Amino acid sequence: MSLAENQLPPLRILPLRFLLRSQGLHFPEFSGSVWHGGLGMILAQHSQEAFRRLYQTDSESRLYTLRPPMRTQIPAGEQFELQLTLFGYGVDHALAVTQAIAELGKVGMRPGGYYELIEASAITPESTTPFLSEQEGFLAAPKAVAAHEYLPVDPQQIDQCRIHFITPLRIKEGNDLLRKTPTYAQLLRRTFGRIDQLAHAAGEMPSLAKSLRAELYEKAERVEINASSIKAHVLERRSTRSGQQMQFGGIIGTVDYVGAMQTTLPWLQLARLAQLGGKTAFGFGGLEIEVLNS
Repeated sequence: MSLAENQLPPLRILPLRFLLRSQGLHFPEFSGSVWHGGLGMILAQHSQEAFRRLYQTDSESRLYTLRPPMRTQIPAGEQFELQLTLFGYGVDHALAVTQAIAELGKVGMRPGGYYELIEASAITPESTTPFLSEQEGFLAAPKAVAAHEYLPVDPQQIDQCRIHFITPLRIKEGNDLLRKTPTYAQLLRRTFGRIDQLAHAAGEMPSLAKSLRAELYEKAERVEINASSIKAHVLERRSTRSGQQMQFGGIIGTVDYVGAMQTTLPWLQLARLAQLGGKTAFGFGGLEIEVLNS
């Protein structure tokens, strides 16, 4: 790590969870682009600095990720969750983003409908802490922490895990989108690449220097695929900029990995928050990790 890197602050991260109440929502197949566009519209109207810092950047280096609800219809009165994670200087705009989420529900999503904000919480390494609620109003400003604080302090013995790719994963090998089951080592390398990308965009320091990763990569190469239900998935969305219908491919499904993972899987836990591959600001690359044994 260079002297300049040592002088940088560590990459900050602030995962937010919004509890919402539907007033009758009807989404297209995948609502990520609707949330992305609606949030950007409200920020542009009410918080131009937040819009500039979060939206007017390179599309693959935006300092936030979306995890939209994976449902096309949410009946009136039913509660649901939206997750959004901010990185680097993006965390400084957490309240502007929260206000925009509340306002978007009032003006309505197109397509989609209306909803109400019930509660906004910050997900810390220890707990989920509300900072705004329908009944109590504003409670306290959410606080970001360094990304590495989300790593387990004492990783348990792990030799089998299941990774659920719940929104399409778009990663490339060469110039082509990956359409088969990713290896465990591919996922680990992509995780560090994603953290490096966010840290560079934010002007902050990644969680682990590149010079210290070789042993982790070697261990990851020995982890094998035990079972897979991966399949290709294609989504269509209409570009608001060009007015054209566009297709986005990716893979979804579940993979079981087997092998010694106690030192590498904690790093993949960061991928749950950062999301992997392209179009993460639209909700792509979402995953969940299930440890099958200890």
